[in-house]
Amino acid sequence: MNRPVNILSIFLSVLLAAGCSKDMVWNELAGNNDGQPLSYAAIVSVKKSPTDTLYFQVDDTTRLFPRNFTDEKLVGERIVCDISVYNKVMGSYGYVTDVHYYDSIDKGEFTADVSAPGDDGLDIVFDWMTGAEDGYLTLHYSTWWGDEGIQHRFSLIAGTNPEDPYELILRHDAAGDGHKEKGESLVYFDINTLPDTGEEYKILTLKWTDSAGKTESHKFEFKSRK
Repeated sequence: MNRPVNILSIFLSVLLAAGCSKDMVWNELAGNNDGQPLSYAAIVSVKKSPTDTLYFQVDDTTRLFPRNFTDEKLVGERIVCDISVYNKVMGSYGYVTDVHYYDSIDKGEFTADVSAPGDDGLDIVFDWMTGAEDGYLTLHYSTWWGDEGIQHRFSLIAGTNPEDPYELILRHDAAGDGHKEKGESLVYFDINTLPDTGEEYKILTLKWTDSAGKTESHKFEFKSRK
């Protein structure tokens, strides 16, 4: 599975320019008393409350109430969006938000199957779009793309290190796709079936092979979704 690069490339370039740290946004909102919204880009989980209200989970604690978002088929998925956030709280759902544009993100396979295929390299971009939040791991990556329609597959493998259940191996299977151009896209994994972290953060270690064939690793802070 993959999102063809020509669909996401323009949107990604806009988001790269618009994105900023969440802490910066909330700090600015706290001092924003004139009612003017702050516009920025975000990656969120789409959820529905027990009263059937749609809301966005931004990270492990922050929620947004999107008053013009009605796409219920995306409940339980991660999306990337361009939004305006107001210094106004809607009940228990968090800041009031207007959604200007959004797009779904491809979901990779989270598995304990060590035979999952994939020895094609890729490069992970460590910007605001890459992170472990709300029980998900979202990756902004760059790889080679070739013939349109060939589906890439991404597998995230758990259980390879008996001494560390939070060590994960990322595999990328390009299915023989060509090397016409390099492009960027996003993929996410639901990793909430890892051992419960309780109220603490655990160190999550991700290992993968980059486009030069070198084994890379990166550590994230991970907390289970409640």
